[in-house]
Amino acid sequence: MLMKLRTDGRHRRGMLKALLLLLPLVTMGQVAKTVSSVNPNVLPESTYPYWPAYRHLETEDLKTIRAQPWITKEHTIDGWDWSLPGHVEPAEKSLIGLQRIMELDKDYIPLNLNFKANGVGLLWVKWRDIEVKEGIHDFSKVITRIQQANQVGLDVTLRILTCSQARGSGPKASNSGDAPLWLENCGVPLLPRKSPQDNLNFDPAHPEFHKRYLKLVEELAKSGIPKMVKAAYVGYASHSLGDEGIVPFKESEAEKNDALPHVRERLDAWQRAFQGMEHKVFMGGSSHYGFGKGFGVRRGYVEMYLYNIPNPDLGQYVDQAGYLCVDENAPIIKQRAFNGEVNEEYEQAWATAERRYRFGATVNSFPYRYFTSTLRALQMRCTYIHTTGHLIPEMLPYLSLQLGRTVEEAPDVWTFLRTSFMKAANYQNNDKSGRPISAVEKTEGIPIKNFERWLYQRDAKGFETRPAIKIQQAIKMGMVQDDKYFDYIGRAGKRIDFKIDPRWPARNGAMAVKVTYLDAGAGILQLVHNSGKAVKEQLLLGDGKLKSTTFMLTGLVPQSMEQDFDFVIQGGKDTEEVTVSMVRAVAIMQ
Repeated sequence: MLMKLRTDGRHRRGMLKALLLLLPLVTMGQVAKTVSSVNPNVLPESTYPYWPAYRHLETEDLKTIRAQPWITKEHTIDGWDWSLPGHVEPAEKSLIGLQRIMELDKDYIPLNLNFKANGVGLLWVKWRDIEVKEGIHDFSKVITRIQQANQVGLDVTLRILTCSQARGSGPKASNSGDAPLWLENCGVPLLPRKSPQDNLNFDPAHPEFHKRYLKLVEELAKSGIPKMVKAAYVGYASHSLGDEGIVPFKESEAEKNDALPHVRERLDAWQRAFQGMEHKVFMGGSSHYGFGKGFGVRRGYVEMYLYNIPNPDLGQYVDQAGYLCVDENAPIIKQRAFNGEVNEEYEQAWATAERRYRFGATVNSFPYRYFTSTLRALQMRCTYIHTTGHLIPEMLPYLSLQLGRTVEEAPDVWTFLRTSFMKAANYQNNDKSGRPISAVEKTEGIPIKNFERWLYQRDAKGFETRPAIKIQQAIKMGMVQDDKYFDYIGRAGKRIDFKIDPRWPARNGAMAVKVTYLDAGAGILQLVHNSGKAVKEQLLLGDGKLKSTTFMLTGLVPQSMEQDFDFVIQGGKDTEEVTVSMVRAVAIMQ
């Protein structure tokens, strides 16, 4: 039987590590019985051969991470290639959350990063610590903590938690809440909760709560803090830790939510507090009224890497051929607003009964999920990510240089040639465009093809491909088609076409094309461009390894290939097909 763990963080991590080491001593039948009783969605254990073994890096370990070296000549390596030229700097609007403080008396530590990043510290503050006595607002400790973060080289994003009277249940639950308990004497009612483990929240819509909340935001403005922080979060009542969301009803009911006076007045207050700095404000969910003010949004579940498909507010939709696309006219992308995600659930605790084996019975799948979630966040054009675990260290420097990019300033463009299958009903429930669903999609699921950033692959006549390299998912994700709980991480074909977004300036200059492929059979992999007159080749050994090869290109003639493609990856003479997982075109500064 799994023991109940203490809540002390350091002790808890140590106990969890010891527990996981002991798990092999338990019979498989006992483990299966325990897991199935806690989380019936856990799938049988799979293997993840193309990613490193699980190794969780703590904040103190960030100084050990370095970017993957950039190599200036053609070469081939085992595994993935996350390298970028040394001249690449983080985008101005990029932020990456690397350290979170939830106690005002705790210091941020120096990170001593050995890679380039616009790193920020997350500062979570309780309203009850700011306004201990009604009407007396004291931001001095918040200011001190911001200044201390600055002293160790960190900017700060601020999150004031306002709604919970208590977290969970029990005699000490009210001590863990965020809202001032004196609100109880003001006649503010509590919202019902579904479970004793949920937050017990005051009702933000109640007039007595609302006027005091508006006063809190007004005093925040007077404190000078809006000018001191890099960004600030505004949320709403939620069942989980923190003020999640932004509105009381489903986000899909945009008109209903935006018509509520108290929702509009809350957002108006934040606009006044950040006048001229509206780009700093990010919401816990989508509000069209907030987007109209230039506010951004931060979601928080990218570990389930197929969520938010579709989502018109984020520009996410699937075309009729099944390709996952991005509508860059969505306000959050077009206005270059704060566009955030959280990618953090990689501690060993997530593979224990304490947290219901949320992502499987072991941590074996965690590096794969981290890999896929990181690429999904970039596919969504995120400007910000709070990330932890760093299970593939080379990806963190790459991520820090990719956030906040537009196609005009991107150091590379890429496509990850993956496929998953989504339930048609799930897609329709969130679709505003009325995308037709075929009979096949209704019974077999909608194929979700490719994560892309301005490099596109589309099957066409003579360029047909099939999904390849099957990887089983760790759990049954709710949006995935029944009995298709797997991903394909590549495509196989005789000829695979690619087109670079014509807005990418580097398309006409020197570039390195990095092809990650499965060396599945002996033969030749070719990159062909300039009407087929230019050919690069890589020998295939058939050793079954995943590899990345780099081709150096100069003088690429855009759209010179068949059907206006920019280049083609194909099997050479006597090579029936090639299997490709990811392709990146990287700009080389002359």
